[in-house]
Amino acid sequence: MSFQEKTSADNKSIGFDYQYYYFLYLLLNLKQGESIGIEVKDDVHLDLRDGKQVLLQLKHSIQKNSAGEIKNLTELDGDVWKTISNWVNIVNDAEEGRTTLKKQLDYIKITNFILVSNKSSSETNNFLISIKKLKNGEITIESLLDDLEILFNKSKDIEIKGWIGELKKQNKKWINLFIQHLDFDLNQDDLISKIHGVIREKLVKENRIKNVFESLDSNIRMNNYITVKKKEKIIITFEEFRKSAEIYFEKARASKLPIRKKTTKFSKDYFNQTFIKQLIDIEVLEKEDIEELLRLTGYKMQAYTNLEAWEQEGEITTLQRKQFEDQCILQWKNAFNSTHTRIRKKWATDKESISEDDIIEYAQKCYFKVIDRILELEETRFDMEFSNGQFYLLSDTPMIGWKIDWKEKYS
Repeated sequence: MSFQEKTSADNKSIGFDYQYYYFLYLLLNLKQGESIGIEVKDDVHLDLRDGKQVLLQLKHSIQKNSAGEIKNLTELDGDVWKTISNWVNIVNDAEEGRTTLKKQLDYIKITNFILVSNKSSSETNNFLISIKKLKNGEITIESLLDDLEILFNKSKDIEIKGWIGELKKQNKKWINLFIQHLDFDLNQDDLISKIHGVIREKLVKENRIKNVFESLDSNIRMNNYITVKKKEKIIITFEEFRKSAEIYFEKARASKLPIRKKTTKFSKDYFNQTFIKQLIDIEVLEKEDIEELLRLTGYKMQAYTNLEAWEQEGEITTLQRKQFEDQCILQWKNAFNSTHTRIRKKWATDKESISEDDIIEYAQKCYFKVIDRILELEETRFDMEFSNGQFYLLSDTPMIGWKIDWKEKYS
């Protein structure tokens, strides 16, 4: 791999995202009395209610073997030894006053050290095997120190050799206790699925899991950004997370439809939209008012994208959507008939006697009467934006119109 490939923005970005999503996964698993931080004590850390802590380092790899799988974590892997070196320096941090063996051991006793990676374990990784055996009482610390010596002599990399040496030179009690508190969480690759799984376990409806995830993801990213910008540390307690996040779970469990304000891009020429043509014709929208045109188009697209999503995700049936549409058309029809009563008979017998100004005046009355309606579907009462958007959507098809001759002009 070239130097440019090693330092590419994509590689760094996925590493940051990997760290963030593991942080989010742990945040969702937080218990009462606990707190979590990111880039404070370590990549990620947990403060537990019993006074202990967990330090986590996250290492993501995009390197693959000949079979197209992520490479295994090897016994001389730079990720392993650089991480251990970092932890050695944390434990022995003089700035924190840990200059004696006792203070260092006291710190290790209250700390678990976990290396998280998408790399896999391997039966040939003798270092991981030795750690497991020491923890199980199958070998002594002396045996593990012998293995460290072998690895030290085996390594040809000066940096890795130095990192191994930092561990080797620690007191025997220090190393033994540290290994007892050292863990590896490997094969952690599809973090999005893991997060979805935690949300599912919180009894969220299957078709709303994605909505909860997106809401949490957006909210937490924004809060993290604001916190960093204020030069404050990102530390979240269980109570703080519960207070900010419970609304997303409540909405997901409620029978009301989840309204997404985000809309898809609309590539069609805005002025070619039938509903826009109708509004320009009745002089409630000017061609020059691009800002208003885009705002109304946004309302229409919000209604469309939500209705499409609800039907596709099983929130509503095709029949329910059709019944909702029919009810909207009925509301429009009642308004249309009532506002055009005075000219309907004359229109049928003598169109020429009705001026364009009169036609526009009655059309405007119909329009403003209709868009003042608040719509409902099932147990969900929509806001004015969605309600207006639905009528714009129907007038774009067009299934409704404002002028008395709208059907002849736009159908």
